Amino acid sequence: MRSEQETEPMNERLERMEEKLDRLEIAQQKHKKSPVAKFLIGVGITFGIILVLMMTIGVLQFVSEGS
Repeated sequence: MRSEQETEPMNERLERMEEKLDRLEIAQQKHKKSPVAKFLIGVGITFGIILVLMMTIGVLQFVSEGS
């Protein structure tokens, strides 16, 4: 069995690691996006993709009619 002198530094280190994890958890909760923000980002990305596809189709039709 380990002596008290050997376990004391390990306990201190474990406590420091627990404190760091607690701080990281709090920081992560602050940076979470709301469901509405996630939805709006998704709608914006979808709109952008559809816009690019429509422009590509329009350019292809314009080029094919010219020849």
